[in-house]
Amino acid sequence: MKRHLWVAVATLVLAACGDGNTVEVRGRVTDQEGTQGQELGVRAFAGEGLGGSGSVSSASKVQVSSVGSGGALTVVGEAELSAQGSYTVEVPAGQERLVIQAVDASGAVVASALLDASGEAGDTAVAPPMDSESSLEAEVFAQMVAQGAQAAQTDTVDLRARINAKMAAAARQGASTREAIQARVKALAEAMRAAQEAEIRAYAKAGVQTSQSALFQAELEASAKLNAALDAGTAAETAYQEFYASLTAAAEKVGAKAQEQAQAESSASVAFRATVKARLSAQDVQPLLDASLRAAAAAEARTSGAALTAILQAAAAADEASKQAGTVVTALRSSVSASTTVSAATQAFVSFSASVATGADVKATVLGSYLGLNLSNQLVASGAVSATTSAAATLDAALDAAVSAAVTSSQTDVTQLATGIADAYAAYATAVKAQSTALAAFGTKATPAVEVLFIAEGSFRLR
Repeated sequence: MKRHLWVAVATLVLAACGDGNTVEVRGRVTDQEGTQGQELGVRAFAGEGLGGSGSVSSASKVQVSSVGSGGALTVVGEAELSAQGSYTVEVPAGQERLVIQAVDASGAVVASALLDASGEAGDTAVAPPMDSESSLEAEVFAQMVAQGAQAAQTDTVDLRARINAKMAAAARQGASTREAIQARVKALAEAMRAAQEAEIRAYAKAGVQTSQSALFQAELEASAKLNAALDAGTAAETAYQEFYASLTAAAEKVGAKAQEQAQAESSASVAFRATVKARLSAQDVQPLLDASLRAAAAAEARTSGAALTAILQAAAAADEASKQAGTVVTALRSSVSASTTVSAATQAFVSFSASVATGADVKATVLGSYLGLNLSNQLVASGAVSATTSAAATLDAALDAAVSAAVTSSQTDVTQLATGIADAYAAYATAVKAQSTALAAFGTKATPAVEVLFIAEGSFRLR
């Protein structure tokens, strides 16, 4: 029996490929776990649709499908695989959020990947290499739609940024059946839906009116460049650094400043982590839970670091403060990237917060350096820091209440969770911004200082 993700593939539809309104998609199947993030030292294996070792020899052709209501797949193109795993397939032009599956001679899915957009007629599109990471991304997307998400309102570029090779490797650990894997995929899909909705609601509270579909459109260029770089064999670290920078630029195009992106990512992080914690509580899924939480930490570290840098650049901060901030940002990202436990990632955010603003000696922090604190004015800044720390404690309690009200052992009310998180962060933002009055003595530096205070308290440190 054919196994295509967990839903039946609809009737083969290839008529559109015969009228010249097509795009040539080029790609390849690999035996790898993935490219984003460091490996765990355990390898996935071919079978059950999640790619890994043996995929190239097992697969015989590829099928490209659109995802419809309920997660049903409709094939829009297919082609044979070469012995080396490469393929070229024609698909209709103007398609978005396509699933590419490598199948074996019996029709069973070996590996899969997402193609965010096919492009215009006559174009040649490059698909991401199929591996365990790309396969998990495709599975999660289809399950999100099966759970009720609208495909056209789902940001698959964001999804790809949130799932990494560590998660893909861990998704197979301790799972001996397809049903066990599907339970894990469903948990990640629910968490992804919660994260994306929380992100949009956080943006709205910050005054940025956008949607997942708008973000998706802005991110397509970043996705295409990442696909091309990975296909060409560019070092993964280099390819992803460019990808992350492009995602930041894409969010700016829809009106979100770096600090607003950080707030939205912190909100998304809370929603994602609360859901996976509730769904992945059994002992056999602890590796996936741990990898998922650390992936969320990495995403929040990127946006928090970028926001701190952007705030000081916009404020024309002195070199000393900028260099100190650069050191702090590098330390956060490096520590989170190197972390092998959630507690280590959490400690990295604690250290970040202390170095940015909340340390015992405020003069020694990035905030202190930016404000040029000395014995005569440090008490004013210390008072603002103390008030922000108190506001953070209130935020933590509000987030706990939002999670408790929306997340149960069996389901997550995604809208209620996202709304509660956004409201909690909006109240926190109001409390922090109020410190601009206390910092008025610092003149034009007061507003940037408040923004620095806000960035210092990331949600990963709080929860």
